[in-house]
Amino acid sequence: MSDILGIMTHRIGHPGSFARHAKSALTEKFSGILVYTPRDVNLTTRKITGHIYRGGTWSKQTMPFPKINMDIGFYTGSDVARATLVKKAPSFPFTGYGIGNKIRIQKHLVSSSVLKPYLLPTELVKNAGSFILFLKKYRSVMLKPINGWGGRGIVRVTVEKDHFKVQTNGEMTQTMHAAGLRSYVRRVISKERHIMQQWIDIRNKQGIVFDIRSLMQKRNEGDWQTTGIAVREARRGRITSNLKSGGHAFEARAYLKKEFGDEKGDALANSIREVSEYIPSFMERSYRSRLCELGIDLAVDTHGKLWLLEVNIKPGKMIMRQLYGQKVWEQTLHTHFQYARSLLPKTIK
Repeated sequence: MSDILGIMTHRIGHPGSFARHAKSALTEKFSGILVYTPRDVNLTTRKITGHIYRGGTWSKQTMPFPKINMDIGFYTGSDVARATLVKKAPSFPFTGYGIGNKIRIQKHLVSSSVLKPYLLPTELVKNAGSFILFLKKYRSVMLKPINGWGGRGIVRVTVEKDHFKVQTNGEMTQTMHAAGLRSYVRRVISKERHIMQQWIDIRNKQGIVFDIRSLMQKRNEGDWQTTGIAVREARRGRITSNLKSGGHAFEARAYLKKEFGDEKGDALANSIREVSEYIPSFMERSYRSRLCELGIDLAVDTHGKLWLLEVNIKPGKMIMRQLYGQKVWEQTLHTHFQYARSLLPKTIK
């Protein structure tokens, strides 16, 4: 039982959907996997009731905490607090830990003199009034859920002559006056907390939004590696470049050279790599916590200025498949399991 790999997620559905995870675990000489949600963990008895894959079959069992666990879940509502509680439990180690919501992440990033020049003005939306003041200062602002991922729920608000323009992904732009905008913002922030961030023009020469994703992963020995750096180009008319909504992936250096010329493009690509390689070890020092994967989102505005948009601990990897092919994508998925194996106590390897 001691070399079962624990996998915590937000929803299980059919355990067979975790066949790929089981295959990777077995390749790394784990005897099987235990798939569970935060609610399946009994912190008092220190037992988990979950779905175990071992010996080629799935079964539901109750067992002690595994010696190492991976967290692949995307939690909402009360499950956020429950997952946090589980990951703080003693003698319940994970390959990587949380870094909090977008405001907490921003506070850590802004404390670095290296990263500060790349960061956009970002604040928590306390109320509709604070949002209007921020909007009047920066003229165009992104409204983002504080725990959002994958471009979900992002809204762009722009000051026009005597009204405001509100634009969401793939939907018609709405025009509002001050009273309408205030009630709109109140409604949005009543559902979940949001941040407001200065909007920058990150459209290419064809007027299409693009950004850059750096995927950083830990190797067996715990050293960080740059798995890939890719441009994500949005579908025309969208305000974010998420691939799931029809975006495309491109090799970063070639794309930047095409947009900004050879010299500037090379300089930007080099800066992106330097910033990406600096962030993982900085974050681990700043949080005093172990991390295993990071998706670092950067952008270049129309003036050629580089910006750091976000840092994610559970980055999607489809961009690696689109850019580098099936084999590289599979290795990218497998890297996390190799690192998990390296964290097992030596006595049970």
